[in-house]
Amino acid sequence: MFFTAALRDLNKLNTFVRVAQHRSFTKAATELRTRPSVVSKRIKELETSLGFTLIHRSTHGLVLTEAGEGLFQHCLQTLVKLDDYVTERRNLETGPFGTLRIQAISEYARAILAPLTIKFVEQHPGVRVHLSADSAASGDESFDVIVSGQKPSTPGIVGRDLGAIRHVVCASPAYFRKFGRPKTPQELKNHNCLADPYSGPKKWPFRNSSRPLLIEIKGSMSSTSQSVLIQMALHGSGIVRVPFHLVRSEITQKRLEVIFQKVTLSPERLSVYFAKAKRLPAKTFDFVKFLETSLRSTQDAGR
Repeated sequence: MFFTAALRDLNKLNTFVRVAQHRSFTKAATELRTRPSVVSKRIKELETSLGFTLIHRSTHGLVLTEAGEGLFQHCLQTLVKLDDYVTERRNLETGPFGTLRIQAISEYARAILAPLTIKFVEQHPGVRVHLSADSAASGDESFDVIVSGQKPSTPGIVGRDLGAIRHVVCASPAYFRKFGRPKTPQELKNHNCLADPYSGPKKWPFRNSSRPLLIEIKGSMSSTSQSVLIQMALHGSGIVRVPFHLVRSEITQKRLEVIFQKVTLSPERLSVYFAKAKRLPAKTFDFVKFLETSLRSTQDAGR
C-alpha cells in the first residue's frame, strides 16, 4: 500500500513540476500526453495531500505560492541528483572515452583548467582533451564544455555554478615602498590602480558592515588582459584587483602583497556550460563533476 501511494505521489509531483515549469495546465498536459483536467485534478490532490496551496489560479495565469515555489526548487534539485545518479551508473558500465573539447577565457585556461585537465586525463585514460584558450567565451557549438563567468549566447545549453571567483587587491613590495600602503579602501583614490578599461565603471567592491562599498579608482595604465595587468603590478606600476588563482604563486613567493583581504568582495561567479541533453556523454558528465569537486575544494582551502 505504501509503495503504491508513493508512486502516485511521485506522479503528482512530476505533474506539478511540469506545471510550474510551463506555468500552464495545457502545456503541462501536452508534455505529459494527457488532458488539462487530469493535470488540474492531480495538482488538487497533491495540495490536499500536502495540506497547503501550491498554485494560485487567476485570469492572468498561474502563480506559484511561496510554498509552491519552495517545493518546485526542491523538486528540481532532487531531479538533478537523480539524473546525475542515473548517468553516473550508466557511465560505470561504459566509461568515458573520446575527445573532450573545452573552451575557456585564456586566464582561466592557464591558471585553472590546465592543471585540472592534466589530473582529469590521468584519472580517465580513455579521454583526450583539447583546451581552447580564447579572449572571450564565444559559445561555439563545437565545444563540449565552456567555462566562463558569463553565460554564452548559444541556445540549448545549461550551466552549473562553480562558485565565486575569489578576488584579491595587491601590488608589489616595491610599489608599497615607494608610494605607501593604503590603510583603507577609500585611500585607493590616491594610488595608481590598474584596471580593464572596458569592464564597466571603474569601481572596486568592498565590504562595509553589511553593505557592499563601491570605491571609484583611477590610474594611468590599463589593459584588457588580466595577465598584462598582473605583469604591470609585478613591475611596480600600481595596484591591481584580480582573481586569486591568477596570482597565487606570486603571492606565495612574496612578489605581490595582498591588502584589504578581509573586506574585498568577489561578486563574480564562475560556471561550466554544456549542451542540455537527457543523457550526457560520459566524458562530459565526468568532467563537469570533476570540476565541481575540484574547484569547491580549492575554494574551501583558500578561505
